[in-house]
Amino acid sequence: MLESIGDISARKGPAVTSLENEEGEAITRQSLVRAVSDRLGHLSRREIKRIVDSVIEEMTATLVAGETVKLHDFGSFIVRDKGHRSGRNPRTGERVPIEPRRVVIFKASPKVREVMNAGEAGEDGQRREGGE
Repeated sequence: MLESIGDISARKGPAVTSLENEEGEAITRQSLVRAVSDRLGHLSRREIKRIVDSVIEEMTATLVAGETVKLHDFGSFIVRDKGHRSGRNPRTGERVPIEPRRVVIFKASPKVREVMNAGEAGEDGQRREGGE
């Protein structure tokens, strides 16, 4: 079941993902469509898939144009230009040029960071087992 950040942050205890998936498994378009469909039963999965695909296409086009995608209470996807630099081949140690490129970074909102870190530290301030 898909929940809002506010719903998740209002809970006591550790944050739990609202999309049911195997631990460590990535959320896919299909699992996202299924979660939205479960929450909004009045729309068909086909309609929801079109909506999800449209949102992803719009976000992609915005990023390709070099613009930032900001999702309130979730975070921002930001395009960064990386300049030319040299690196090393890890096998041979040989210097290799790394060409300039554009990358997308994600910066989580304060609410998402708060939810992610809820319940991660014990009373002594040390992170509990399983936290990184």
